[in-house]
Amino acid sequence: MRRGVLAMAALLAAMPAAAQKPDAVLAALAARPATLLDLSLARLEAFINETGRTLGFGGSARVQEGRIVVFAYAEEDPATEARCRTIVAELKRAAAVHPDTGEPYRPASAWASLFSYTAIDQFAVDPAWDETVDGLFEIRVTVGITGDGKGVVCRSPLLGSAVEVRRE
Repeated sequence: MRRGVLAMAALLAAMPAAAQKPDAVLAALAARPATLLDLSLARLEAFINETGRTLGFGGSARVQEGRIVVFAYAEEDPATEARCRTIVAELKRAAAVHPDTGEPYRPASAWASLFSYTAIDQFAVDPAWDETVDGLFEIRVTVGITGDGKGVVCRSPLLGSAVEVRRE
């Protein structure tokens, strides 16, 4: 028994400490450049979570199948279609888009501004940059737990009034 304890102690002493090279870890991360798309998605995710903080939902954003998809989640029981539609509407309002008409209050949504940078000659890339970005957004809201037919999932483009609802 004593030999086993001594062997374990020797093994643990030979293992490197957890934070032995913190500067090396930070340097390795700093050497990997984030793209403006990465930054934009992080900014959008912060926007989504700030919107949902007081309304009882959280979310994330990522590029999926050529779209910028905003995912929002609310764990509620029972999950209702009304709650799902309300979250879609609140996300649109926060983005400065009228939830009933799907039209932005300004030429483009507040979300589009999160994807604009002075380092890019946006007009040279696309003369309607912000409007094009707005056309990329899709909102997907999940209320409740899915997989047993009790959860509710809503999908809607940011621009437009259509909301597809289904139970999962």
